Amino acid sequence: MVHQYKNNGFNIVLDVNSGSIHVVDDIVYDMIGLIATDKLEGSFRKVINEDDVRASSYEEVKDILAPLTDRYTEAEVKEAYDEISGLIKEDMLFSDDVYKDFVLDFKKRKTVVKALCLHIAHDCNLACRYCFAKEGEYNQSKRELMSYEVGKRALDF
Repeated sequence: MVHQYKNNGFNIVLDVNSGSIHVVDDIVYDMIGLIATDKLEGSFRKVINEDDVRASSYEEVKDILAPLTDRYTEAEVKEAYDEISGLIKEDMLFSDDVYKDFVLDFKKRKTVVKALCLHIAHDCNLACRYCFAKEGEYNQSKRELMSYEVGKRALDF
């Protein structure tokens, strides 16, 4: 997952999965946006992971990057492509989520209560006028104590 934003004239790219933060120029920023928003990440990544990235893969993704040639020269686009492909190879951009499968198992695990805080008394006998709890009423109409049954059910949970 990649987030992009601009702040104080800086183009900032955050790769959430790797924790990498990149300050990039306009063309790299635009290219990353093109890759991420057009669902091209998968096909782009497939080409990047092949052995010969520099020459042959740029030719394969040339069509994907065509919208950038309106604003930038082909040499600039190729240089930006080389920068991005290097970051992808180093798992610093568009990196895989290593916790994806772990989260699925984590949700299936048996939960354990580590601590239990019970609000036993919903009342106060001081009745201070400055109290945040409105003189012990806590903005409720009833002042009461927790019943034995409710407390027992909470502990037996």
